[in-house]
Amino acid sequence: MYSNALSAGTDFGRTRRAGTRQGSRPNLKFWKDTAKGLLGESIKPIEETAKQIIGVAGILEGLYFHAIAYSDVRGKLASGWLILLYLSPLALWLVSLLAALLVFFPRTYASNISSWRESKAAFECIVTYKHTMLKAAGLFLALGALTLFVAMGAYLAG
Repeated sequence: MYSNALSAGTDFGRTRRAGTRQGSRPNLKFWKDTAKGLLGESIKPIEETAKQIIGVAGILEGLYFHAIAYSDVRGKLASGWLILLYLSPLALWLVSLLAALLVFFPRTYASNISSWRESKAAFECIVTYKHTMLKAAGLFLALGALTLFVAMGAYLAG
């Protein structure tokens, strides 16, 4: 009998691990199939997350720009540091937006389809590049939010 892959059960006091046959070694076919599914679907969640970051960054940029444009801050910023502080969330969110967009832009990879090693290397390069761009987009989105709070503090402090 196989146990459910998501939960471990007990049978007559003996604990069974997920994906194992009772009293035998792990079910290798189950884990191979699971790994194959995870690998095949690894790009899709990265792209879905990038779409979410694009939407959030765009909305934040629009809201913040309008808040600055229609506020009483215009013309009252004497220091260059204050101008930089108020513009930094927009700049960071723009970088976040660009990094998230780079997840979708195709790049050229040299690959020989008859060589499994070159195909594997090309796939790993694609996933690594997309994941790196996604992490950068998330980092700049968070940094933009942090500088927004700093700018709000400076605005409230007068």
